[in-house]
Amino acid sequence: MDTQCSQGYALLLDSLELRREGIKSLISMWSKSLSLEPIAVAPDGLETIDCTGDIRLILVNLGGSPIDNQRVQDLLARVKEMFHGVPCAILSDRREPEDAISAADLGVQAFLTTDMQPDLARQALAFVVGGGTYFPREALLASGHSASHSSNADARSDLSYGGLTPRQHEVLDRLRFGKSNKQIARELNMQEATVKVHVRQIMRKLGAANRTQAALLAQPLQRSTTATMSLGAAH
Repeated sequence: MDTQCSQGYALLLDSLELRREGIKSLISMWSKSLSLEPIAVAPDGLETIDCTGDIRLILVNLGGSPIDNQRVQDLLARVKEMFHGVPCAILSDRREPEDAISAADLGVQAFLTTDMQPDLARQALAFVVGGGTYFPREALLASGHSASHSSNADARSDLSYGGLTPRQHEVLDRLRFGKSNKQIARELNMQEATVKVHVRQIMRKLGAANRTQAALLAQPLQRSTTATMSLGAAH
């Protein structure tokens, strides 16, 4: 029998039933506070869901599987195809920087680890529902995916001492909150093409490979949390 849904659902995908139900219970009150009803199914039960247009958030628990696992790649491709445009967050037992980077490259909006505090996880998911993204800062900074760690530190120091123009600071502030080029152009009374130029220059100055990393690198060094909420929407 197909799973029938009405409007406003948070979908949890996990291959293990006991773990799946435990996570569903953990997010139940949180999701209802956002008017979202949690649904928990196994990945092979995706086709039983009869509410693809009503899903507002997808949480995929990978357990200990790495992102580059072919089964994981196939699952994420199916999710993207079935729920185009719906925010997707990954929950993983792994803390390897490569996994967080790969998740960002795949267009996933969040990478959460199972050792994080439940309250922080719920806050991160709420941020994702609101249009932001969430990635462990230390994972991206430690990776070799963009510039070296020292180059990133120099770039952020440069940022603190005016490495960006005032206009670029305004653009970056909006990138950090997940706003698209079109939204930024409207808010700053600019042409969208001009915003794109500023974004490219910001990425170059910060040594970032994409707008998500640029927004991460722009976060204050003194922040005490282990990861940063914010970041870039798609172009």
